Amino acid sequence: MGFNQVAESDETIIDEVLERQRILETVINNSPVMAFLWAPEEDWPAKYVSENVSQLGYSAEDFLTGRIMYGNIVHSEDIDRVRKELTTCCEIGKDDFVTRYRVITGSGEILWVEEKTFIQRDEKGRVVNFQGIVRDITTEIKNEIALRDALESQKALMEKQKALLERQRALETVINNSSMVVFLWKAEKYWPTIYVSENVRQFGYAPEDFISGRVLYGKIVHPEDLLLVELELEENCEEGGKEFNRQYRILTASGEVRWVCLLYTSDAADDLLCVDLG
Repeated sequence: MGFNQVAESDETIIDEVLERQRILETVINNSPVMAFLWAPEEDWPAKYVSENVSQLGYSAEDFLTGRIMYGNIVHSEDIDRVRKELTTCCEIGKDDFVTRYRVITGSGEILWVEEKTFIQRDEKGRVVNFQGIVRDITTEIKNEIALRDALESQKALMEKQKALLERQRALETVINNSSMVVFLWKAEKYWPTIYVSENVRQFGYAPEDFISGRVLYGKIVHPEDLLLVELELEENCEEGGKEFNRQYRILTASGEVRWVCLLYTSDAADDLLCVDLG
């Protein structure tokens, strides 16, 4: 084989290598993944960086000329951790390094990135290069934070609900072991019942009688007292009163007449939170 043929063969090989390199660079530069080749020196000067580093607001030349060192764009709160993690990987002989940290873009924006780096060594095991790919994961981190916050909020809400239920049970225990009967009424004719404590049974009724609407509280108020109670309560509400105190008679399920004292507190425009003392 002549010299010219060897030269042509070498040129063909070089052309093929350059073409493959061009294809690879085109693929990388059209992807969200940025490629770096760093020297194992302080702040990691770049020997190579893909053009799509522009997504961070820098040009490849910024790094290749040394105007910007990669270590200088790592967030000040993360840089020491990243250095320590990478140093440890090198010292224990690991070939790869994966971590997440924040970087400062050319415009001053803070982004989260994930770095996956291959630690290249010579035949004596000495580190000669860091071959890394860096990917923007800001959206993923924000989603993770939002999910974590939502879970924490849900947990806090569940704990609050648990505490409220425990408090409610404690209050109901106290009420149900006393002569006091608690009602929550709608501010409507005859006061339909939303809630009533279990100890309403002392009057011969079950809570379900009132809550289901089978029994309306106004219907058990003594007929001779009902109109006066209605008028006084209506007048109290119109005057913006928040409390009401009135003695009157009710009829138990067995027809017995009982005197009660009504202590009422307004809870909302349409609801009456009332306490009935036997």
